[in-house]
Amino acid sequence: MEGIRPRKRLGQHFLVSRRVSSFFAKWACRFRRLLEIGPGTGSLTAQILRTCNVELLVGLEIDTRLLENLSSLSLIAEALQAVHGDALSPPLRLKGFDAAYGSIPYNITGPLIRLIVSEFQKPVLLLIQKEVADRLGARPGTPKYGRITVLVQLVYDVVKHMVVPPSAFKPRPKVFSQIVELVPKNGVKNRVVSKVEEVTRCFFSQRNKKALKIARQCLGEIPQSIVKKYDLSNKRVYELPPNFFTEILELNT
Repeated sequence: MEGIRPRKRLGQHFLVSRRVSSFFAKWACRFRRLLEIGPGTGSLTAQILRTCNVELLVGLEIDTRLLENLSSLSLIAEALQAVHGDALSPPLRLKGFDAAYGSIPYNITGPLIRLIVSEFQKPVLLLIQKEVADRLGARPGTPKYGRITVLVQLVYDVVKHMVVPPSAFKPRPKVFSQIVELVPKNGVKNRVVSKVEEVTRCFFSQRNKKALKIARQCLGEIPQSIVKKYDLSNKRVYELPPNFFTEILELNT
């Protein structure tokens, strides 16, 4: 969009890469009802509308300057609805969509991913900072493994796709980005996610300490069967796999 300057406070970097847009469209065509988080200038939106036969595509945009362009797209594509709102407190029912996607501003990535994990739990494709992508897909015991890793991998399988250079955006960010696909796992309940979020906040505040000591601080006495199964006497907090947290919570409820 000519004349629209990105706002630094919103972390805006407008996507201009056709290669990235085509990748998103290929993924999106599998679904009928889509939510786009932060359409910006509409590069992903337009490509998906041209490529896919969708029943509904809602573009949720916080910047009122960009809504006019989205509204003009809706005049030629009946499936598109432009909605003004904050993705961190969306003014719509998330469960009404088959999937969600977006090129996400770096400054809201963490809170948005937590919202997706706790409230959505359906297929998602995101373009995010590569460092965050590495954290989402990290293995236990590695430096990037942390609380958000546990939360995401509790609900999703993380599939990392193409790395995207700064030249794919205007203005260019200072870091590389990456496309990450979140593939839902079965049978994870919202109440479990909520409890794991609470417990991991306690555990990962001391991520380098011995796991057994921190487990007792956060949860009280730990069954000996769990101590042996996960080798808590020898492991550090950051070496505990995601399923440890669900198993220990099931025993404590």
